[in-house]
Amino acid sequence: MTSSIESSSSGTGSTLGLDALRVLAIGHRTAPLADLERMALGREARAALQQRLWRHGLESVALCTCNRTELYWYSRSAEDDAAAEAALLAAAPGRAPTRARFTARSGVAAADHLFRVASGLESLVLGEAEVLGQVREALESAEAAGGAGFALGGLFRAALRAGGRARTETGIGTGALSIASAAVRLLARVHADLAACTVVVIGAGVTGVKVARHLRAERVGRLILLNRTIERAGQAAAELGGEAAGLDELALWLGRADAVIAAAQVEAPIVTLPALRAARPLRPARTLALIDLSLPRAIEPACAGLPAVVLNDLSGLEQIVAHNRARREREIPRVETLIRRELGIFAAQARESALRPLLAELRRRAESIRQAELERARGSADGAALEQLTRRLVDRLVEASSQALRRAGPGFDPPRAGCGLGRGEGDGAG
Repeated sequence: MTSSIESSSSGTGSTLGLDALRVLAIGHRTAPLADLERMALGREARAALQQRLWRHGLESVALCTCNRTELYWYSRSAEDDAAAEAALLAAAPGRAPTRARFTARSGVAAADHLFRVASGLESLVLGEAEVLGQVREALESAEAAGGAGFALGGLFRAALRAGGRARTETGIGTGALSIASAAVRLLARVHADLAACTVVVIGAGVTGVKVARHLRAERVGRLILLNRTIERAGQAAAELGGEAAGLDELALWLGRADAVIAAAQVEAPIVTLPALRAARPLRPARTLALIDLSLPRAIEPACAGLPAVVLNDLSGLEQIVAHNRARREREIPRVETLIRRELGIFAAQARESALRPLLAELRRRAESIRQAELERARGSADGAALEQLTRRLVDRLVEASSQALRRAGPGFDPPRAGCGLGRGEGDGAG
């Protein structure tokens, strides 16, 4: 089956209806992380996959995120489907997962899935915004590789519009859903202008680096990473444009910081009431925001009793995250309503696009018949009157046929219907 992919064909999805759309997907809902890792396709692997399918006559887009790998294509036959599936599995950098780990969808269900992905409904973190950029990047990469044509380009742009509207017209992206992002949002309530702040992050582990990334995304003024192992802090600081220091400099930075976020594994608090009291003479006349993401705690609860000190810990942050998650979940029905509306618009446009060649051919055939019958009758009647009469008849017949085709049920196949136009009676002088 794989060898058939290498054959040359010029067929694309531009004249196929929405029923011909296919997607084969593996994601966090159906597969463990190890399988997702095996199907993680880099940019070059995706380009090679899409070019391979294009040579087979299939336009395709490969969408890869940290939690999913999906291949979209327009199919003309079961052979096309088998070729696309084989190509995707062959593109895996390692041993591909079993076919049972993948979910296949077709037609409107496949389009609906892409719209849900772009809107954040299928994300591990409900409503997260990053996936919209990943969908856009997948389309741009496919177009650059020569894999995506008119049909899939239109589908993906419609999904991007739906995803954008979901975030501007509903609350699906409102509020932080990770402890790291919630900590930064909470900090912004204390210090509205983070660009003027010096923020110290204690700990260069996974959570500490996530916090630092969120701070950099919010354009924090000065970012300091403290860690027992200064080399580890230095790596993260170099990547994020921050500064690194050892934990032995904590007392110094307590006197300079506008905020301290602790995300370290400790046996006892390292930010203590005596330490803050000692740092007070050195501090700027601004509120000190303390956020403790550590368990056990790294910041002594008694610090909250000092003037101009605001302390938040994991319990408060978890309540914020849970509240935000519940708020986003309440927005799901609104997003689904929006998706149905946007999908209906796209389906109508796709149907119109697929019918256009058929309607053009219908008019050409009708005009050919009209010309033949007009030539046959010219000797027996007023030529000008016949010309006007037959032209009106063709217009009315084609319009009636066009309306009937547009009202046809979802099982109607425009390309297949067009195959019969060349066999109609009366084509030509007869």
